[in-house]
Amino acid sequence: MEKCTLCEQKIGQGELPQCVSQCCGMARWFGDADDGIESFRGPRGETLGEFLNEFDDSQVYKLPDAGNKPSLMYILRDMKWQGGDR
Repeated sequence: MEKCTLCEQKIGQGELPQCVSQCCGMARWFGDADDGIESFRGPRGETLGEFLNEFDDSQVYKLPDAGNKPSLMYILRDMKWQGGDR
C-alpha cells in the first residue's frame, strides 16, 4: 500500500494522473490552482472552462485545512455543501 502521489512521474512528463485520464464520468480534473480552475485538464483533453457551463467563486468549495493542506475543490450547483468551511 502506498500513498497516492498523483502519478508525479506522469505529471513531470506533462501527462495527467492516471485517475484523471481514466475517469470516464468526467468527474476528475487536474491542474494548478494558481492558473485558475478553468484551466484544469480532463480525460478528453479539454479544459474545465470549455467543458462546464459558467460558474462563479460562490459555487467552488474547498475542504477545510486540518493541518494537511488539502487541495481538492468541488463545484456544486443546486446542492448544499456539508463539509464545513468554504
